[in-house]
Amino acid sequence: MRVLITGGRGFIGGRTALYLADQYPDSDVTITSTNNEDLPLWASAFKTLNMSLSNEQSITRAVAGIDTIVHLAAMNEIDSMRDPVSALMTNAEGTYRLLRAAAEAGVRNFIYFSTIHVYGENLERPLITEDTPIRPYHPYAITHAAAEGFVDQFRRYNSMNTAIFRLSNAYGAPADRAVNRWSLVFNDLCRQAVTKGVLTLKSSGSQYRDFIAIRDVARAVGHFIYELKGGSGDGLYNLGGECPMTILEAAQRVARVYKETYGRTISEIKVGQPAASEPFLQPTNYSIEKIKKTGFALEGGMDAEIIQCLSLCEGFVESM
Repeated sequence: MRVLITGGRGFIGGRTALYLADQYPDSDVTITSTNNEDLPLWASAFKTLNMSLSNEQSITRAVAGIDTIVHLAAMNEIDSMRDPVSALMTNAEGTYRLLRAAAEAGVRNFIYFSTIHVYGENLERPLITEDTPIRPYHPYAITHAAAEGFVDQFRRYNSMNTAIFRLSNAYGAPADRAVNRWSLVFNDLCRQAVTKGVLTLKSSGSQYRDFIAIRDVARAVGHFIYELKGGSGDGLYNLGGECPMTILEAAQRVARVYKETYGRTISEIKVGQPAASEPFLQPTNYSIEKIKKTGFALEGGMDAEIIQCLSLCEGFVESM
């Protein structure tokens, strides 16, 4: 199976590439990024390509001979808010360009990573299923919702096997320390634990998030490709970890694992002042029953992911 992972050097892309290579040895994985200079050691095991979603020639080269595309390349939530126009061009229009080139090249399967935030304020509802109306208001979510529409277009009119994963909050160690996603909750907490011994939250810590282990995210990709073999119903799935936690509870979990692993105690968990209007103060019931009915099951492994992330963060101390 020839698999192309766009954004393959990113947080989810790197771990997905490593998982597919480990669990499915017949996978022929190619990863793309906009800059393949100074490749980390792990990436040398894969074919790597420079690809830009704004450059149709680079897209055409990347999709040639590919069976399955896992599309992760996108502007993140911070950059999307800073530059919504570029986010629209990259996340929505770029996805359309990739789909069009994939259809012309005869790509059979297309996995698109969307986000839980397309539901917008509906995250406060008692139960969120794929039938819950979407109401995106952040540029990151708006552009992903638009891209979802293009994926469905190619499913309907080009007979492409597609899966849209509306991902909640992935946690775990990136493939290498240079992956710039240390602002994510667990990653930030692990880095603070190792480098400072104190955990400082940017909020009151009372907000809930649904967390999913990054290994389970990669396993969902493998499930779609190798177990379902492209047969995916209507192709729309929530992908969460059935693990609602507050940010403070996440900090307490990191502190406990840090003490058990290193024998050192986090001296303090500092919380910020609550905002005038804080969203998501109730547990998010993010239903993944639909994907579970296809035979997929979560493995979890929060403590193991935290330990791996803490170990990776030791490199920050060495470079200080």
